[in-house]
Amino acid sequence: MKIKTIALLLLTNVLIQLELSAQSNFSNDHVAGQLMVQLYKDIQINEFIASFDSSYELKVEQQLSEPLAIWLLTFNQNAIADNEILQKVNAHPQTKAVQFNHFVEERVLEPNDPNYVNGTQWDMNNTGQNGGTNDADIDAPEAWELNTGGITAAGDTVVVAVVDGGFFLAHQDLNFWKNYAEIPGNSIDDDNNGYVDDVNGWNAYNNNGTITSSQHGTHVSGTVAAKGNNNLGVAGVNWNAKVMAIQGSSGDEATVVNAYAYAFKQRKIYNQTNGLQGAFVVATNSSFGVDNANPSGYPIWCGMYDSLGAVGILSAGATANANYNIDVTGDMPTACPNNHLITVTNTTRNDIKTSSAGYGLTTIDLGAPGTTVNSTTPNNAYANLSGTSMATPHVAGAVGLMISAACPQLLQDYKNYPDSIALLFKDFMLDNVDPNADLLNKTVTAGRLNVYNSLVAISNYCLLTSNQIKGIGQSLIKDFEIQPNPAQAYLQLFYNLPESGNVQINVLDMAGRNIKQMQRTNFSEGYHNHIVDVQDLEAGIYLIQLQIGGSQSGVKKFIKN
Repeated sequence: MKIKTIALLLLTNVLIQLELSAQSNFSNDHVAGQLMVQLYKDIQINEFIASFDSSYELKVEQQLSEPLAIWLLTFNQNAIADNEILQKVNAHPQTKAVQFNHFVEERVLEPNDPNYVNGTQWDMNNTGQNGGTNDADIDAPEAWELNTGGITAAGDTVVVAVVDGGFFLAHQDLNFWKNYAEIPGNSIDDDNNGYVDDVNGWNAYNNNGTITSSQHGTHVSGTVAAKGNNNLGVAGVNWNAKVMAIQGSSGDEATVVNAYAYAFKQRKIYNQTNGLQGAFVVATNSSFGVDNANPSGYPIWCGMYDSLGAVGILSAGATANANYNIDVTGDMPTACPNNHLITVTNTTRNDIKTSSAGYGLTTIDLGAPGTTVNSTTPNNAYANLSGTSMATPHVAGAVGLMISAACPQLLQDYKNYPDSIALLFKDFMLDNVDPNADLLNKTVTAGRLNVYNSLVAISNYCLLTSNQIKGIGQSLIKDFEIQPNPAQAYLQLFYNLPESGNVQINVLDMAGRNIKQMQRTNFSEGYHNHIVDVQDLEAGIYLIQLQIGGSQSGVKKFIKN
């Protein structure tokens, strides 16, 4: 045993020396003349410094952590080499750890698509090129470092339905969804979904599966999901998602409803068959509308967003290409009051709302880049287009990317409660925009889309709820159960207390925010049950947890109808 211990100590010392040697070989990877040192508890920094040769000129630059005893020190590089001071400080008996102060860079995934590399896609990554404002973008490369989209944690293929005028299906830089359950050209509804020969999507103008080409729809599709990092053209927000081509963005309102109905039906079938049929449509993009329209006259159109939301689909809608206050003038669809609709205005490379775009403090949710946006066009070409039509697909693509990034538990919640969790994804987006002074009092969020922030919010949520559901902490409250679930007005709680005292009841929303607290006093150790009033909660999904003293329960999830 002693021999093994000595061998282990020798091996540890060798590894330390190798690490010190390795660190010394990279003189350009750290701040010159600086060390970070962590001392053992109760060691005085001045005494520590005084124990070294004064010619080293060791000095305190900053105390980085008082409770952890971590210090940033400087030294004279002319008096002692980097690797030598590192080894000397490491050998000191009061040193717990020492290292250089290394440079750190943000991790970003930069695709090799030519129009991204040459800076044309300022909307994805704005470094100030062509007179733009640095960081007036959606932080796409930072988001891509976290997730490039397309496939969920459960293996679902993410689909974004683009309702537009037409699509160049053969574009080499686009991934269009295909209905492989349908046999093309046989005039039979092979998959019994109610649509004949819908291999490539649906043409609501002609009520058939023949998709024709247009510049507008092809351009919108590229912003949503052009293939990324493939040495071609542009990179979309969501590199690997599929675009469902649906024609039906003009003409009359019946055509629009017909178009939406196709996306609704495909997602409904997917939900009902647990993914065996249909399509995992998570968002629609609507870069069309009716200027100055009063939604009260369009109840069926507006109602489609509730129907889509019920199966888990968020819809992104472009507002008017005119400097209207939509709160006053109205607009279709962006004045519709539906919760599952995200309404979008157009921002420029200088992070201001373009003068030719609608706004509204209560009707328009956020801004997104929409002026001189480079994307795919027919015949494998690329072009710049401007308008709220170009802003909105950034949002639709972001919805797809967010759901691609969802952790397994959040994804399962989304499948179990598609309408409620879809709204949670909307909150992740709207609560984490980049604040924008020019959108203040012009949009609900006073901000511009930041898809990286949205993904970080999802990551934080997944970590938070995972910890809560696992009951991080002492978790000594046992046998915690609730009923009924779903609840309409009241919940009955059952639990076993490990001690006597006052019980605190915490109700949290699905983002982990404590929205309601109640207390029951003078409870004895042992089993208890009582009623909790939840009538004041809006319909949705919530978490509930109990605390007494230093003990807490695991978290239970409940639905409020």
